[in-house]
Amino acid sequence: AGTVASKKSKQTIRMVQIVCTGKGAAMAMTKMVAQVQAFAKKETPQVLYLGTPSHDRDDIFHIQTKGFQNANCPIKRMDLSEIPNSRSKSSATGNDKIVYPTREEMRKSVDEADVIMVSGGNTLYAMNRWKQLGMDEILTRASVQTNDDDEYAGPVFCGGSAGAISWFQYGNSDSMNPMTFLNPPEDLSEEEKIDWDYIKIDGLNMVQALCVPHYDAMQHNGIVRSKASERMVIEDIESGYPCIGIDEEAAFVVDGDIVRVLEGKSGSRCYKKVYNTVTQALDVLVMEEGGEYSLSGLGL
Repeated sequence: AGTVASKKSKQTIRMVQIVCTGKGAAMAMTKMVAQVQAFAKKETPQVLYLGTPSHDRDDIFHIQTKGFQNANCPIKRMDLSEIPNSRSKSSATGNDKIVYPTREEMRKSVDEADVIMVSGGNTLYAMNRWKQLGMDEILTRASVQTNDDDEYAGPVFCGGSAGAISWFQYGNSDSMNPMTFLNPPEDLSEEEKIDWDYIKIDGLNMVQALCVPHYDAMQHNGIVRSKASERMVIEDIESGYPCIGIDEEAAFVVDGDIVRVLEGKSGSRCYKKVYNTVTQALDVLVMEEGGEYSLSGLGL
């Protein structure tokens, strides 16, 4: 048997709980919502929604929280993005100033939430914005909360697409798609709109792998996400990180060291790929609903 490229040091596994889907809208599926409820041990957990990747668009909020709305879960929406030019208030004057939550207000909202949900959208923008405001440190701190019995006491982290990448060490991201920018360039030709490539970005490092959402889809640039991520892993083999691919209507579920897969649609899967230095090819593990997996067993 060959060996795989890996320079990861052995680290204590966080007792964190995560439900992440391949696309944002899949988080509204009944099965995904039920898993979040089970983790939270409440039928109507308090949800804190962060729509920063989507620049806090109203339509994305309603689409991606629909399942929690249908379950009568209280949802607190915290808008942290800058206001895009296209949505600037017509009544605004040059003297108006947008007021964002203070760091203490953000911390309090995260501490009070049973569930932290992040939208799809531009992950790079969200990560940079959270760092600017200090939300990245607040979320990371919440992910290591324990009670007196040393049991996990933090919130359930969930989301799809950008909301999945957020919880991983790295993400295969479409954040260079100009149509996902806060203020997309005006008068782009159709060719310019699709002239972009995927990039590797840093997430919050709750799961030590490269997250690849939309794994079974071809996106606007005409490149299949699974193939683009394979190229990224092979070109950066010195890092030795594994790739976790998530089909659009599948969920990668983490409960401490335990990993499970949920099928929102029959046949949806998750995948672990890592570069094998002996065969000089990618070793692939297809993960299905009903299978038994673990972060440690997956080398994560």
